[in-house]
Amino acid sequence: MHEMVRFFAFLLALFTIQCGARLIKKEKLFEINEHYQDKIYSLKKDTKVSMTETFKKGMLVRIYVESTPSLVKVKCFPADQKREHAIGRLIAYQVNDDLDKKTISIEDLDKIVANELTEYKKKK
Repeated sequence: MHEMVRFFAFLLALFTIQCGARLIKKEKLFEINEHYQDKIYSLKKDTKVSMTETFKKGMLVRIYVESTPSLVKVKCFPADQKREHAIGRLIAYQVNDDLDKKTISIEDLDKIVANELTEYKKKK
């Protein structure tokens, strides 16, 4: 009986350690979000962001990145709102199984972002 409990505890610990490993480590995620925080993007097409809400083509948004063990998520919110007060809506994601390598760079994220958004440059 004790061996069974130990074995179960071992499996649980192993599972917890594996699930805790993000695709992008927290330190790198902070650096990535700093890279994107002042940029504004324009949606390339109408995008359904919830059951009742669609962001229209051309809408200006800001983005940030979240990471879990199985997904990298790119979320957006209206550019005229502050991130602290806005609800981030999923605009793009990358599944762990789709990745050829374990580390994700800003260049990799730029490619994911470019599928949905165009960087907005203010006209001078």
